[in-house]
Amino acid sequence: RILDSCNFTRGERMRGIVAAKPLLSRPEQQLYGRLVRAFPGHVILAHVALSRLLVVDESASVADAQPSTNRHRQLVADFVVCRPDFTVLAVVEVDEGGKPRDAQREKHRRKDQFLQAAGIKVVRVAAADIPNEPALKALVAALPLNSSAAQVMRRAS
Repeated sequence: RILDSCNFTRGERMRGIVAAKPLLSRPEQQLYGRLVRAFPGHVILAHVALSRLLVVDESASVADAQPSTNRHRQLVADFVVCRPDFTVLAVVEVDEGGKPRDAQREKHRRKDQFLQAAGIKVVRVAAADIPNEPALKALVAALPLNSSAAQVMRRAS
């Protein structure tokens, strides 16, 4: 029955237009492996929508809540380090490429603000200089909630 509902003609027409790609880039794969080794017994999730991590306070007015919901709805956390019960320990972001453009920098700032406002630690690491397992563990443990992304980047390098 399920196969009957598929439109194979359309799929055949799309061949060559779309292709599968790896879920994680090389730096993300490297960071994922290090996070798994640094946090044994924890759950490491990749590419999690912020809408799964954050909830808008029901007591907030609709005028305040709606813009916040719209702004974080499109954002994605690179990695989420969770305790075995799936409570969030920290979000780890990998900054790939060179110096971020203004729009990208603003997106990072907004993402960090949302997460920190919810009490979630944010660690940012440069793709070119991914910390080893002990350093990742130390960053997550030592990071205060109000630390800026720039401070974290300096510590991680």
